[in-house]
Amino acid sequence: MPTLVSRFQRSVTQLNRLFASEIVDRLDSQVTGTQMYMLHYIRQSGRCRLTELAEKLDVKPSAVTVMIDRLVKSDYVVRTHDTDDRRVILVELTPTGIKILEKAQAMREEIVGAYLDKLDPDEVRIATEVLEKMVLIGQENSKCHGRQSR
Repeated sequence: MPTLVSRFQRSVTQLNRLFASEIVDRLDSQVTGTQMYMLHYIRQSGRCRLTELAEKLDVKPSAVTVMIDRLVKSDYVVRTHDTDDRRVILVELTPTGIKILEKAQAMREEIVGAYLDKLDPDEVRIATEVLEKMVLIGQENSKCHGRQSR
């Protein structure tokens, strides 16, 4: 029988996947789930190295290069060279990339809102407060272990 911890983890993971899948479906093949994740990461970083993306995705740099090629072709990102080290290739979002992320965020809010509408207001409040508390705990944990939260 699954423990509460495993049930919680499975539920959070499945819910996140359901949201992501629905967003990608609504975007009508404009972007894949992995590409969306990359765009989010690039937005958080401002500009980032291809090697950093490869590490984050746990794939080879050549695989990231192929994914970035597709994002460049779709005008979601541009490649630039680091001004300090021309060998280093950086990627950053274009206005089109920012726009697709904004569109996805609006969709996520609509989708999550539709799920929350099926709960009682007290359930929504309690679930939100519990998740917010867990985020705070996680952020404190990260600070204690010398990691920065994003």
